Amino acid sequence: MLESYVDPAQDPVLARALSGTLRDEWKPAADAMASARSWDRRAYVVLTLAAAAARRDVWLTNWREAKPGDRDAAAVHAAMVALQAS
Repeated sequence: MLESYVDPAQDPVLARALSGTLRDEWKPAADAMASARSWDRRAYVVLTLAAAAARRDVWLTNWREAKPGDRDAAAVHAAMVALQAS
């Protein structure tokens, strides 16, 4: 499974998102996804958040309930399911 550690000095947005997942907060993850403009960055953020959700998914469930149909939440959820299946 992917490692969920991100150096806050190198990637403060994603580090904040991962910290938020530990407190069941989904908005920092949504912000990280919104900031991912290139495909490479988006893939990295999706997979990193999916790995965090595979360990603890309360924040992702909350996000999906708060924002039904949110494409970013759906992408993280799909990646989490794929990680859990592998």
